[in-house]
Amino acid sequence: MKILGHRHTGIIVHDFNKMLDFYIGLGLELRRRDIEKGAFVGHLLNTENIILETAKLVLQDESVPLKLRFNLELMKIVDNETASNSDRYEVDKFDFNQRQIGILDLAFTVDDITSVLKYITDNGGDLISEPLESPAGFPALHSYARDPEGNVLHIAQNI
Repeated sequence: MKILGHRHTGIIVHDFNKMLDFYIGLGLELRRRDIEKGAFVGHLLNTENIILETAKLVLQDESVPLKLRFNLELMKIVDNETASNSDRYEVDKFDFNQRQIGILDLAFTVDDITSVLKYITDNGGDLISEPLESPAGFPALHSYARDPEGNVLHIAQNI
């Protein structure tokens, strides 16, 4: 038994188009955009009558076969009994001490950490930490930031 590869990482988003534009602007490529509904999705998510808008984004790297590239899937609940149509949502303050379990971040290696962090802050995200050189391991600059809806991004630049 073994893991064969990374299939995708999924994020439920509030403002679908804004988040799609944000991640495309970071350099991911839109592979597919769909409305997903029906028995399969309802059963998989254990939620009857759910309708999702989805976008599958891939890392642009022609040297890696498409089925093996990093995939990010954005999902928005379009309709079900509990879907919120409100324009309001809260972004929690980042507090590492309060994250005792669960997924912490999406980590990306970039070519220019300064320009990526500027892009993030110019497009509605915020900076958690300034870039800092790692004292051990592979030489790199590291920074934490958040996308426009508060998802934590670990940005690294190899040096």
